Amino acid sequence: QGFFHSMNVDMIFNFPSQTEEMVRYDVQMLKESGCNQTTFYPLMASPSVEASLKRTVGKVDYAREARYYQIISEGLSESFEPASAWTFSRTGGGMIDEYIVDYEEYIGIGSGAFSFVNGGLLVNTFSLQNYGERIEEGLPGAVQKRDFSKHDLMRYRFLMQLFGLRLDKRQFVRDFGVTIDRGLPMEMTYMRTVGAFATDTADELTLTPKGRYLLVAMMRQFFIGVNNVRDEARSAI
Repeated sequence: QGFFHSMNVDMIFNFPSQTEEMVRYDVQMLKESGCNQTTFYPLMASPSVEASLKRTVGKVDYAREARYYQIISEGLSESFEPASAWTFSRTGGGMIDEYIVDYEEYIGIGSGAFSFVNGGLLVNTFSLQNYGERIEEGLPGAVQKRDFSKHDLMRYRFLMQLFGLRLDKRQFVRDFGVTIDRGLPMEMTYMRTVGAFATDTADELTLTPKGRYLLVAMMRQFFIGVNNVRDEARSAI
């Protein structure tokens, strides 16, 4: 105990074969390990992977996901605090969540990498040979692009900042020219109705434990969409 002074332990929960007792055991082992951060990713299976899992270990059951997240969150609470919706840092000695960044834009380098620049999502070729040829010719690695609408960008901001546990309402107005209530009325109404916000002031939004789980579910679906793009790109090679 205490051996790991700067280590994040990655976990996945909601495997078809996993039980509540297994989740509690995982949480207890993490608490005893001495690690100072853990990330509990929900199982994020694209349709092809989900079909493979169903054939081997069973059907993915998303109805259990909230309960498993509650067990994880409550079990870690005496020693850890949330660093993002699915990352928990030991109180007083945290690290950083790899998905929390100061700037929304990023450049992905390498075959199969994603970039987000100028309001658009760029996808590099998944073919190593094609990627090498494009770079040698001075061409960008990206072969697909999807431009985000203003509404898409507002929802992306909503997802990413709340996943990081705090949305800056004043920054939202500066960047989009509207309040978040005018820009995303349906999303805000739903989140308020279900009790997702711990604070809802003129300055910020923060999350209750239920709100944190909802952001886990939203991010899970976001990455399932990313995995679908990967599946399609690989099958096209």
